[in-house]
Amino acid sequence: MDGKTKADTKTTAPTTELRTVVKKFQAAEMREGAGFKIHRPVGGSEMSTSETDPFLMLDELGPTTYKKGEFEGAPWHPHRGQDTVMYLREGQGDHQDSMGNKGRLYAGDCQWMTAGSGIIHDEGRNHPGGPLHGFQMWINLPKKHKMMDPAYRTIRNNEKPKFSTPDGQVQANIIAGVVGDVKAKIQPVVPIQYIEFTLKPSASYTHKLPKAMATCIVYIFEGEGVVGGMKGGRATTMLLSKSGDVEFKASEKGMTLLLLAGQPIKEPVVWHGPFVMNTQEEIMQAIRDYQRGTLVKTKAKELLAKSWT
Repeated sequence: MDGKTKADTKTTAPTTELRTVVKKFQAAEMREGAGFKIHRPVGGSEMSTSETDPFLMLDELGPTTYKKGEFEGAPWHPHRGQDTVMYLREGQGDHQDSMGNKGRLYAGDCQWMTAGSGIIHDEGRNHPGGPLHGFQMWINLPKKHKMMDPAYRTIRNNEKPKFSTPDGQVQANIIAGVVGDVKAKIQPVVPIQYIEFTLKPSASYTHKLPKAMATCIVYIFEGEGVVGGMKGGRATTMLLSKSGDVEFKASEKGMTLLLLAGQPIKEPVVWHGPFVMNTQEEIMQAIRDYQRGTLVKTKAKELLAKSWT
C-alpha cells in the first residue's frame, strides 16, 4: 500500500425539492347564485389575492341531491377581466349568454369562458334533479388581456385528456396543464395547471411543476391523505411553498383532490362582484358599461388550444 486514499467515484443523484404546506384551513361554507350552498377554498378571507395569484376564486358546488326544479343555477350576470371555468363532476346544467351561445354540460364536462372585455351569461339552469357536484374557478387576466375579445369552449368528458400510472393507482383528469407526458386540450392566457387527481387507498404520487408556477393550491374534496407533508381530509385547503414538486400520499380511504398551480401575474387586483380590473376607475367604467348596455362589445370566439401572445 502506498498510503494514498482512492477517491470515491460514486455520484449522488440530485434530491428532488418538494413543496411544503405554508397555510392550511377548512374551506368556508356560504351561499351563492340563487342561494345554493358552496364551499369556497379560494376567494375567501383565508388567503389574499397576492397569495393565490393568478387564481381569484374556486367554489365547490355540492355534492348535493336536488329535487327537479329546486336548483336555480346562477341567473343572468356579467363578467369582465377574467377567465371563468366550470367543471361539472355530477349532474347537468344549461348555459346561455348574451351573444347567442347555448349549451348543456353533462357529468365530466368542462366549460372554459374568457370574459375579456365583457360577457353576460346564465348558467346551471334546468338541472333535472338528482346529484349535483361541480367546481367554478376564476383566473385573473393580465392588464394587456383584460379587454381582449371574449372566448369560450366546452370540453366534453370524453375529450378531456386523462393520465394514469401504469398500475392504475393514480389517475388524473387534466383540464389545464400537463401530467407526465399527457397535456391538456387548452393552454389558457395565463400559464396554469388545473388537475383533478384521484389516488386509490395508500397510493402515492409526485407531481412535477414548472419553476415559473410559484403559486400552488391543493383542495381535497374526497377521502384523506398527506399533501406536502401535512394531513388533510374533506374540504381541506392547502397553500404550498413557491418551488419544487408536489407529493401526494393517500390514506387507506383513498383521496381525490384538485391541484391549482400558476404563474403569478403580479399586478394590482381591484375586484367588484363579477368585474376584476387593475384600477377603481376601470371598475367604475365596467359598471357604467353594464348599466348602459355596452358591456358586450364582440361575439365570443371559440377558445382555441393555444396561448395568446
